[in-house]
Amino acid sequence: MSETAEHQKKRLTKLTQQKNSVTKYITEFEEFVEKYPDELIIAGILSVSFGNVMEMLYAGMNDEFKKFYPQYSLYPKVFEDAYADDIIWANMGGVEGTLDDGLTKFKSNFNPTIEEFIGEFNIPVNPFLYKLSNLAYNIRKQRRNSH
Repeated sequence: MSETAEHQKKRLTKLTQQKNSVTKYITEFEEFVEKYPDELIIAGILSVSFGNVMEMLYAGMNDEFKKFYPQYSLYPKVFEDAYADDIIWANMGGVEGTLDDGLTKFKSNFNPTIEEFIGEFNIPVNPFLYKLSNLAYNIRKQRRNSH
């Protein structure tokens, strides 16, 4: 390093950091191969289609792999497959009213059309438990907002 020209030291430092990062990834991948010797599904989407419309009911991933952002390759693949099956509309599910939560930000990467409906409703099958759960929810909400 002492023989390296001054203007090259930053470049050499950056390359060393990149090498260390890649080495760390290789070690991590080798550990995954050892832990999961067979093919592994790290993310998935449960969807239902009828006619030319698809409803995405649920999506999830193995948290061990979340730093690889598997959903960013999964969703386009699902959309490509849907398009190949003559699906013209894919519903990714609802969004929060504020439009600034993480899930909404993720969904915004796909240039969505957001349709607003009147709202949702609950049909309690057990009135006592419904009232109790509403009370607990409101208490929790008050405690969260008081911090």
